[in-house]
Amino acid sequence: MRTIDFYVGNVICFILDAYEQLRKIYRKPATTPTRITNILVTKYLGMGSIILATPTLRALRNAYPASKIVLLTFEPNNLFAKHLSFINEVRYFRTSSFMAFASDILSILPALRREEFDLVLDLEFFSRFSTIVSFLSCSKIRIGYYHDIVWRGDLLTHRINFNPTLHITEIFASQLKPLGIIVTDFSLAPPEITAESRSRVNSILLDYGVASGDHLIAMNINSSDLSPERRWPMDNFISLINEITRYPGRRMILTGAEEDADYVAEFFVKLPENLQNQVLNLSGRLPLEEFIALLQSVQFLISNDSGPLHIAASLGIPTVSFFGPETPAHYGPMGDNHLVFYAGLDCSPCLSAYNAKKAVCNGENRCMQLITVEEVIHKMEGKGLLLDQRSIICNKLADDFLTPGE
Repeated sequence: MRTIDFYVGNVICFILDAYEQLRKIYRKPATTPTRITNILVTKYLGMGSIILATPTLRALRNAYPASKIVLLTFEPNNLFAKHLSFINEVRYFRTSSFMAFASDILSILPALRREEFDLVLDLEFFSRFSTIVSFLSCSKIRIGYYHDIVWRGDLLTHRINFNPTLHITEIFASQLKPLGIIVTDFSLAPPEITAESRSRVNSILLDYGVASGDHLIAMNINSSDLSPERRWPMDNFISLINEITRYPGRRMILTGAEEDADYVAEFFVKLPENLQNQVLNLSGRLPLEEFIALLQSVQFLISNDSGPLHIAASLGIPTVSFFGPETPAHYGPMGDNHLVFYAGLDCSPCLSAYNAKKAVCNGENRCMQLITVEEVIHKMEGKGLLLDQRSIICNKLADDFLTPGE
C-alpha cells in the first residue's frame, strides 16, 4: 500500500493537479457553501487514531448538530467506528484483496460525487490516496495537511500545517480552525456498547472460573501490522506476568482481534504451566463490542502502542503502555492514571507522517527491548497498580483525613 501510494499516487496527483490548474484558468472559483449539511471525514488507517479524533468529531457535531457526518475508512475499522455516536454513517474500502479494493473505488467515488458533500476533512497525514479521494469528491471545502516534503499537488482548498510538536488530538483539531471552530475539550469519547454485551462478558468470565474477588488485568501484546516494531518482546511480557501473578488474586486476560489469535496462542504456549493456570487467553474469541465490555471489567490494561490502548483510555481505564518507534508525546494517553514507558533512544521515534510510518530498524527495535521488566514492576508498584482494593481504600482514607505531620 505504501509503494502504490507513492508511485501511482504521485502520477495521479500530477494529472489531477494539472487539471485543477487549467480549471482555475477557464472557470470561476467555486463558491464556499453558506450552509454545511453534508460532511465527509476520511481516516483510513488506525482504529486508535479514530478514537484520538473523537474530540474533533465531537466539536464538529456540536458546531453542525443537524448535519450528516459520514466517516470513510478501511474495512477493519468499520465495526468499531459504528459505535461512535458523532457519526451518522460509516463507509469503507475493502482491503482483503486488490480486486476488492479496486471495485470499491469504482463504486464509492461516483457515490461521493453524487452526494455533493459540502465539506471534507482528510485526517490522514500525507497520504496521496486520501488527497485524491477528497479531490474527486468534488466538495467545495477540502481541508487536509500539507508539507512540501510530500508533494500532492494543489488539490486541497485549505492547507493545514502539520505541527509534530503537538499531541495528535490537537493536530486533528487544527483542521477545524478554517471553519472557526476551536476545540477546548480534548477528552476521548468512548465507544457505545449494549448491556447485553456486558452480560455476555460476565457469563464468559464465570465460565472460565473467575471469582468475584479476582483482580482482572488485561494484557494486549499485539500491535497493528502497520508497524510490528511497536511490540514489546514476548519474553518481557512473560516475565511481567510472572511478577504480577505473585500478588494474590491476580488474573491476567490476554486480548486481541481474530487476526492476532495465532500470535497470542504462540505466546500462551511459551508460558510456564503454573502461569497458564492464572492466564485466560481470550484473543480472537470476543467480538469488538464484548472486548470493550471486557475492558470495563478490568483494573487496568497493559498494552503496546495500539488501538486497544486508546479505547481503554477513552473508557477511563488506567493503562500501562510501551512506546518506542512512536513517541508518547505524540500518541500517548493523557491523564494521571496512565503509566507510559519510553526509552528515548536517539533513533526514536522513527515513525513519522513523513515516512508513511515505516520503521527503519526492520524489526530490531532496541527502543522496546531496553524497557526492562524490573523498571515496569517498580513503577507499577509506585503507582499503586498492584495494591489490593483494601490497601487502596486505606491509602485513600489516609490521604483524605490525615493532615501534614500526623
